[in-house]
Amino acid sequence: MQKILVLIVSYSLVQLQMSYAAEGNCQPLPNGEGDVLVELLSAADANALLRVNFDDGEVCTVQSGSVALDEATVSNFHVSAALGEFVVEAAVEGYETWFRIDSAYSGELLLDRATGEELGLTEAEFLGDNSQLEAADFFIEYVDTLEIGGMVLRNVETNIPLLEVPYDHYIDRGPSPEMSPAEVEFLTVGTIGEEILEAVIITLDIANRRIYMTQAN
Repeated sequence: MQKILVLIVSYSLVQLQMSYAAEGNCQPLPNGEGDVLVELLSAADANALLRVNFDDGEVCTVQSGSVALDEATVSNFHVSAALGEFVVEAAVEGYETWFRIDSAYSGELLLDRATGEELGLTEAEFLGDNSQLEAADFFIEYVDTLEIGGMVLRNVETNIPLLEVPYDHYIDRGPSPEMSPAEVEFLTVGTIGEEILEAVIITLDIANRRIYMTQAN
Protein backbone atom coordinates (compact mmCIF):
# COMPACT_ATOMS: atom_id res chain seq x y z
CA MET A 1 0.00 0.00 0.00
CA GLN A 2 2.88 2.35 0.87
CA LYS A 3 4.58 1.57 -2.46
CA ILE A 4 1.36 2.40 -4.34
CA LEU A 5 1.04 5.66 -2.39
CA VAL A 6 4.67 6.55 -3.16
CA LEU A 7 4.10 5.84 -6.84
CA ILE A 8 0.98 8.01 -6.89
CA VAL A 9 2.78 10.87 -5.15
CA SER A 10 5.80 10.52 -7.45
CA TYR A 11 3.58 10.48 -10.53
CA SER A 12 1.74 13.56 -9.29
CA LEU A 13 5.03 15.40 -8.78
CA VAL A 14 6.18 14.47 -12.28
CA GLN A 15 2.88 15.71 -13.72
CA LEU A 16 3.23 18.97 -11.82
CA GLN A 17 6.79 19.41 -13.07
CA MET A 18 5.69 18.76 -16.65
CA SER A 19 2.83 21.20 -16.26
CA TYR A 20 5.15 23.82 -14.82
CA ALA A 21 7.63 23.29 -17.66
CA ALA A 22 4.88 23.69 -20.22
CA GLU A 23 3.63 26.86 -18.58
CA GLY A 24 7.19 28.15 -18.53
CA ASN A 25 7.27 27.97 -22.34
CA CYS A 26 4.18 30.13 -22.73
CA GLN A 27 4.21 33.90 -23.13
CA PRO A 28 1.58 36.59 -23.70
CA LEU A 29 1.01 37.45 -27.33
CA PRO A 30 3.06 40.45 -28.47
CA ASN A 31 1.19 43.72 -28.48
CA GLY A 32 3.04 45.58 -31.22
CA GLU A 33 1.81 47.61 -34.14
CA GLY A 34 2.50 44.94 -36.76
CA ASP A 35 0.93 41.57 -37.48
CA VAL A 36 1.10 39.32 -34.41
CA LEU A 37 1.92 36.12 -36.31
CA VAL A 38 4.62 37.82 -38.40
CA GLU A 39 6.19 39.16 -35.22
CA LEU A 40 6.12 35.72 -33.59
CA LEU A 41 7.73 34.06 -36.58
CA SER A 42 10.49 36.66 -36.84
CA ALA A 43 11.57 36.03 -33.25
CA ALA A 44 11.10 32.24 -33.05
CA ASP A 45 13.51 29.36 -33.42
CA ALA A 46 13.20 28.04 -36.98
CA ASN A 47 12.83 24.47 -35.69
CA ALA A 48 10.24 25.24 -33.04
CA LEU A 49 6.50 24.83 -33.13
CA LEU A 50 4.35 27.71 -31.94
CA ARG A 51 0.97 27.05 -30.33
CA VAL A 52 -1.05 30.26 -30.59
CA ASN A 53 -4.24 30.78 -28.61
CA PHE A 54 -5.87 34.11 -29.48
CA ASP A 55 -8.71 33.56 -27.03
CA ASP A 56 -6.29 33.23 -24.09
CA GLY A 57 -3.87 35.76 -25.57
CA GLU A 58 -0.80 33.55 -25.33
CA VAL A 59 1.70 31.60 -27.40
CA CYS A 60 3.53 28.43 -26.28
CA THR A 61 6.78 27.15 -27.78
CA VAL A 62 7.31 23.39 -28.17
CA GLN A 63 10.08 21.51 -29.91
CA SER A 64 9.41 19.67 -33.17
CA GLY A 65 8.73 15.99 -32.61
CA SER A 66 7.53 16.48 -29.04
CA VAL A 67 3.85 16.72 -30.01
CA ALA A 68 1.68 14.80 -32.46
CA LEU A 69 0.26 16.89 -35.29
CA ASP A 70 -2.93 15.84 -37.02
CA GLU A 71 -2.31 15.96 -40.79
CA ALA A 72 -6.06 16.30 -41.33
CA THR A 73 -5.93 19.82 -39.88
CA VAL A 74 -3.03 21.17 -41.93
CA SER A 75 -2.84 24.03 -44.41
CA ASN A 76 -0.04 26.09 -45.95
CA PHE A 77 0.96 29.58 -44.88
CA HIS A 78 3.15 32.31 -46.32
CA VAL A 79 4.73 35.42 -44.87
CA SER A 80 5.46 38.55 -46.85
CA ALA A 81 8.37 40.27 -45.11
CA ALA A 82 8.04 43.40 -47.25
CA LEU A 83 4.37 43.84 -46.41
CA GLY A 84 4.51 42.38 -42.91
CA GLU A 85 1.59 40.07 -43.66
CA PHE A 86 0.68 36.49 -42.80
CA VAL A 87 -1.55 34.65 -45.25
CA VAL A 88 -3.09 31.18 -45.05
CA GLU A 89 -4.43 28.87 -47.74
CA ALA A 90 -8.18 28.28 -47.69
CA ALA A 91 -11.14 27.33 -49.87
CA VAL A 92 -14.48 29.16 -50.02
CA GLU A 93 -17.31 27.21 -51.63
CA GLY A 94 -14.62 25.18 -53.39
CA TYR A 95 -12.72 28.25 -54.63
CA GLU A 96 -9.08 27.95 -53.52
CA THR A 97 -7.51 31.17 -52.33
CA TRP A 98 -5.32 32.77 -49.65
CA PHE A 99 -6.60 34.88 -46.76
CA ARG A 100 -4.68 37.42 -44.74
CA ILE A 101 -4.85 36.94 -40.99
CA ASP A 102 -4.95 40.14 -38.97
CA SER A 103 -5.85 39.81 -35.30
CA ALA A 104 -6.64 43.53 -35.15
CA TYR A 105 -10.00 42.76 -36.80
CA SER A 106 -11.49 40.68 -33.95
CA GLY A 107 -10.09 37.47 -35.36
CA GLU A 108 -11.76 37.53 -38.78
CA LEU A 109 -9.86 36.65 -41.92
CA LEU A 110 -9.48 39.50 -44.40
CA LEU A 111 -11.34 39.03 -47.68
CA ASP A 112 -9.61 40.13 -50.86
CA ARG A 113 -11.15 41.63 -53.96
CA ALA A 114 -10.30 38.72 -56.29
CA THR A 115 -12.01 36.16 -54.05
CA GLY A 116 -15.04 38.39 -53.47
CA GLU A 117 -15.51 38.94 -57.19
CA GLU A 118 -15.06 35.24 -58.00
CA LEU A 119 -17.82 34.34 -55.54
CA GLY A 120 -20.07 37.20 -56.61
CA LEU A 121 -20.25 38.69 -53.12
CA THR A 122 -21.94 42.10 -53.21
CA GLU A 123 -21.12 42.71 -56.85
CA ALA A 124 -22.37 46.32 -56.69
CA GLU A 125 -19.64 47.16 -54.19
CA PHE A 126 -16.87 46.15 -56.56
CA LEU A 127 -17.92 48.73 -59.17
CA GLY A 128 -16.20 51.58 -57.37
CA ASP A 129 -14.04 52.82 -54.54
CA ASN A 130 -15.29 52.28 -50.98
CA SER A 131 -13.75 55.45 -49.52
CA GLN A 132 -17.06 57.38 -49.58
CA LEU A 133 -19.09 54.64 -47.89
CA GLU A 134 -20.30 54.90 -44.32
CA ALA A 135 -21.26 52.33 -41.70
CA ALA A 136 -24.81 52.14 -43.10
CA ASP A 137 -23.38 50.93 -46.42
CA PHE A 138 -21.98 47.68 -45.02
CA PHE A 139 -23.17 44.51 -46.74
CA ILE A 140 -23.44 41.28 -44.75
CA GLU A 141 -23.61 38.09 -46.78
CA TYR A 142 -23.00 34.43 -46.11
CA VAL A 143 -20.98 31.76 -47.91
CA ASP A 144 -21.97 28.12 -47.70
CA THR A 145 -18.55 26.74 -46.74
CA LEU A 146 -15.15 27.95 -45.62
CA GLU A 147 -12.44 25.29 -45.37
CA ILE A 148 -9.18 26.13 -43.66
CA GLY A 149 -6.68 23.86 -41.99
CA GLY A 150 -8.91 20.83 -42.48
CA MET A 151 -11.86 22.48 -40.72
CA VAL A 152 -15.06 23.08 -42.67
CA LEU A 153 -17.20 25.96 -41.41
CA ARG A 154 -20.70 26.38 -42.81
CA ASN A 155 -22.92 29.41 -43.33
CA VAL A 156 -20.01 31.78 -42.76
CA GLU A 157 -20.60 35.51 -42.40
CA THR A 158 -18.80 37.98 -44.67
CA ASN A 159 -18.74 41.76 -44.29
CA ILE A 160 -18.20 43.88 -47.41
CA PRO A 161 -16.84 46.49 -47.62
CA LEU A 162 -14.57 46.83 -44.64
CA LEU A 163 -14.28 50.43 -43.56
CA GLU A 164 -10.84 51.83 -42.66
CA VAL A 165 -9.18 49.48 -45.16
CA PRO A 166 -9.44 51.37 -48.47
CA TYR A 167 -8.47 50.07 -51.88
CA ASP A 168 -5.06 51.75 -51.63
CA HIS A 169 -4.15 49.37 -48.79
CA TYR A 170 -0.87 48.30 -50.41
CA ILE A 171 0.39 51.71 -51.55
CA ASP A 172 3.76 52.62 -49.96
CA ARG A 173 3.89 49.28 -48.13
CA GLY A 174 5.81 47.35 -50.79
CA PRO A 175 9.03 47.96 -52.74
CA SER A 176 7.15 50.25 -55.15
CA PRO A 177 4.37 52.78 -54.53
CA GLU A 178 2.70 51.64 -57.76
CA MET A 179 0.32 48.68 -57.49
CA SER A 180 0.74 45.74 -59.83
CA PRO A 181 -2.34 43.98 -61.29
CA ALA A 182 -1.78 41.14 -58.81
CA GLU A 183 -1.79 43.58 -55.90
CA VAL A 184 -5.00 45.17 -57.13
CA GLU A 185 -6.71 41.76 -57.18
CA PHE A 186 -5.75 41.08 -53.60
CA LEU A 187 -6.67 44.40 -52.07
CA THR A 188 -8.65 43.95 -48.88
CA VAL A 189 -12.37 44.59 -49.26
CA GLY A 190 -13.91 42.92 -46.24
CA THR A 191 -13.78 40.19 -43.62
CA ILE A 192 -14.89 36.58 -43.60
CA GLY A 193 -15.39 34.19 -40.69
CA GLU A 194 -16.73 35.94 -37.59
CA GLU A 195 -14.09 35.73 -34.84
CA ILE A 196 -12.72 32.52 -36.31
CA LEU A 197 -9.33 32.94 -34.65
CA GLU A 198 -10.96 33.07 -31.21
CA ALA A 199 -12.38 29.57 -31.74
CA VAL A 200 -9.21 27.73 -32.82
CA ILE A 201 -5.79 26.76 -31.58
CA ILE A 202 -3.12 27.48 -34.18
CA THR A 203 0.09 25.46 -34.37
CA LEU A 204 2.75 26.90 -36.65
CA ASP A 205 5.36 24.53 -38.06
CA ILE A 206 7.90 27.17 -39.03
CA ALA A 207 10.43 24.96 -40.81
CA ASN A 208 7.83 23.43 -43.13
CA ARG A 209 5.63 26.53 -43.53
CA ARG A 210 2.54 24.63 -42.41
CA ILE A 211 -0.27 25.67 -40.12
CA TYR A 212 -2.46 23.33 -38.07
CA MET A 213 -5.83 24.66 -36.92
CA THR A 214 -7.91 22.75 -34.38
CA GLN A 215 -11.06 23.71 -32.52
CA ALA A 216 -10.39 25.18 -29.09
CA ASN A 217 -12.04 23.41 -26.16
